[in-house]
Amino acid sequence: MKVFIIGGTGLISTAIREHLAARGDSVVLFTRGRSPLRGAPAGRRIQGDRNDEGALTEALRQEKPDAVIDMVAYEPEQAAALLRACAGNSPQVVMCSSVCVYGGPLTKLPATDEEPHRPVGDYGRRKSVIEGLVLAWEGADRHATVIRPSYTTGEGATAGGLVFDDSTVDRLRLGLPVVVMDDGRAAWAISHVSDVARAFAGALGNPRAYGQAYHVTSDEHTDWNGVFAAMAAAAGAPAPKLAHIPSGWIYRQAPRRGVSIQYILRHPSIFDNSKAARDLGFRTTVPLVETFRRQIAWMEAEGLLKPAASETVQDEMVEAYAAGRDMDPARFVDSNIWGNSTTG
Repeated sequence: MKVFIIGGTGLISTAIREHLAARGDSVVLFTRGRSPLRGAPAGRRIQGDRNDEGALTEALRQEKPDAVIDMVAYEPEQAAALLRACAGNSPQVVMCSSVCVYGGPLTKLPATDEEPHRPVGDYGRRKSVIEGLVLAWEGADRHATVIRPSYTTGEGATAGGLVFDDSTVDRLRLGLPVVVMDDGRAAWAISHVSDVARAFAGALGNPRAYGQAYHVTSDEHTDWNGVFAAMAAAAGAPAPKLAHIPSGWIYRQAPRRGVSIQYILRHPSIFDNSKAARDLGFRTTVPLVETFRRQIAWMEAEGLLKPAASETVQDEMVEAYAAGRDMDPARFVDSNIWGNSTTG
């Protein structure tokens, strides 16, 4: 099978590319060429900007792939342009969306794939519109599938803490406090990237997946206290010293670092994956401790694991909250790797 991936250098798309290559598919990447490739050989790589509709259309016309996987559609017009480009050039589109389309809190736990869309931030709202466009493309001779990952990590991911702090592993090893919002008992499911990649592969050329949307998340559920216990175990650290701080306080004091806590992470987020299991053969195989063990090993190999002394935001949060004072902006930079929006 010939698969055309728009993207191919990110966290999930790298794992998809490796999985497809390992099972013998022909993989073509369409990327800007700005990010290095990780992992196994890529297959063929075409340099191009997906925002250049003419270039994208010509690449698809030349390649005539059996399916297109779009990992980097963040605006509705990008999705609309892809669908125009695929007309007559590819019979299937598999679109990467996100459980952020559901918003929070979820209406029931575990949530099913029919959870209503009530996104609370711009990212989720845009993805919801994109889903509508893509699924409406489904027809007699063209097919569309939407995959919604949740929290996915492993090799290729760096942020270890809830406030975008890559020194969290070192903090655990040193027995320093690690910030957790509220009482840490919000239930969550964190997936290893290889498991999520297999769901994308399972949709390709699969009639059961045509015109369907699936969330694909871990079947292993824990809460945030358990998440950091698993991370500590993976790091060879003692039981974590958790500093429970109200999510509202974190967001008021550091709105950029706290935006994901305020809008996403403080809400319980577990899912019923039975639809993906039935149609895509999806199941998770990598336990959470092993997921973190692989992530930590990759970060150490790449020199991306920061020492605790290099990042003081968690120390300042713990000290300021305990003292009943505002955080000192001289002791931390309020920013995050997703961009600096403070509204989700």
